[in-house]
Amino acid sequence: MRVARVQVEAPVTSFRYPHFLIARQASFDMPPPSTIYGHVASALGELPPPAAFRFAYNFTFVARASDLEHQHVITAGGRSFDAAGRKRRTSVRARVQPHLRDFLFRPRLTLYLDPPDLAAAFRRPAFCVVLGRSQDLAEIVRVDEIELEQRTGAYLENTLLPFSFRASVGFGVTMLMPRYIEPPPERRAHFERYIVLHDRVFGGTVTSAEALGPRRILMRDGTDPVWWVDTSTPEYHGVYRGVVFHCCAE
Repeated sequence: MRVARVQVEAPVTSFRYPHFLIARQASFDMPPPSTIYGHVASALGELPPPAAFRFAYNFTFVARASDLEHQHVITAGGRSFDAAGRKRRTSVRARVQPHLRDFLFRPRLTLYLDPPDLAAAFRRPAFCVVLGRSQDLAEIVRVDEIELEQRTGAYLENTLLPFSFRASVGFGVTMLMPRYIEPPPERRAHFERYIVLHDRVFGGTVTSAEALGPRRILMRDGTDPVWWVDTSTPEYHGVYRGVVFHCCAE
């Protein structure tokens, strides 16, 4: 399978939990699918149909930290004030609300895209490259078109998996993430369950499988699929890193 491979780096990034606004704004450990959709749309300069492409990724960061930020909460109306001896009412009033925001330090994203012609958009992105919030400036460090190969074994790490893998993987955290956010003005969000996987796990035919332990082996029910792998990645136990695709459409 021929795909585009895009490598993106940034000083910091943050993927805010959408339902937390007060006191602390926590961050996902990995970009939700809706963020990837926005990243691709920014490079294209337009909103593509959510079924127009598939994506997979490997995502790492060096450390997690928190920073104190201020929210300026603005509401309608306010107390009267004197202006040249006349009472006037303010149209709005504002108050400053401090809160903690989690961020990820030195993130690195390796993004696989199908179809491969999306590589052209990332070589000349239409808008400023960001990863996460609009102020989280990022850099596209490399764009390739590569061939993924089918193998009977693979390893997975630092990636997002469909929730259908839940019964087969002993590592990873189940997360409810935004899959797709509709265009304005409605901007209705669609959510899906995923597995955020950091630990390395193996699927299919691997060497020295008995030394890995049962929790690190995927698909132990005899239904091992054929894996798409990136053969330019490091090799462990005779296999390369697998690539598991997602789509923002239902």
